[in-house]
Amino acid sequence: MAVLDNTETCYTCGFSDGMSSVQQTKREDKVKVAFKVKVDESLENKCPVGENPPTFDGVMAEGDASTTTSDGMIQNFTISYIGTGWKFSVFSMKRCSNEFSFYRRPNIDWCIAVGYYNGINTSYTGSSDYCQKNNFKFSGVASAAEVERLVYQLNDLRKRLNVPILNAFVDAQRTMECQATPTTKKCMSIEEFTTTDKGVQNLDGYQFMTDASAGATTGKQCMVMLGDVVNDGKIDFVGCESNFPFPIWGMLCGHKAFS
Repeated sequence: MAVLDNTETCYTCGFSDGMSSVQQTKREDKVKVAFKVKVDESLENKCPVGENPPTFDGVMAEGDASTTTSDGMIQNFTISYIGTGWKFSVFSMKRCSNEFSFYRRPNIDWCIAVGYYNGINTSYTGSSDYCQKNNFKFSGVASAAEVERLVYQLNDLRKRLNVPILNAFVDAQRTMECQATPTTKKCMSIEEFTTTDKGVQNLDGYQFMTDASAGATTGKQCMVMLGDVVNDGKIDFVGCESNFPFPIWGMLCGHKAFS
């Protein structure tokens, strides 16, 4: 919420679930109060009209505090007009599906988790299909924090499945151009790979066993995250569909955080 007083000084009020109401001002007070609220997509780039905004003509408004708790809960609120001002009701909402962890990327709020087949090798294509079948997207990693959480999940899954190794495909397949020239500047960047997770804008979150061109000359064109205890979270390259040097049961899946 923002307040502009009669001296033209603007105040912004941070989110607080203790603020239950706001008194309506009058024109002669020369004080303006503004609320951050959600609007229907059909009203994008348009201003709603009506009495007593933001609850135009008595319609309850909804907003979010642009804050997300460490456990991935967004703080939402509703605003209703009560004749002399506005009353707030606060509620929390999960931003991620069960088993998914929340991360704020520069260009998107993202949820990520390790999916898996129990005892069955998957493939790069099969991993993408698995994520889509479950209404998620094949995911990459955008930060060291994401990798850290995924390593925790890999450890947990190894214990749950009682297996010594659990590796997972990552959303990144080397382009045909870079298969031929893997060590050029372009081909040592995210541009080297075909991806569906466009929230990954660089390779900063990846810790490679060697470097981004690893295995390019031997037909190993797809990324896999290792979960073998010794190299947990590190990235290696394997063939995309078969002839894997180790079992690969898992895949990284993600989805846009709920808002």
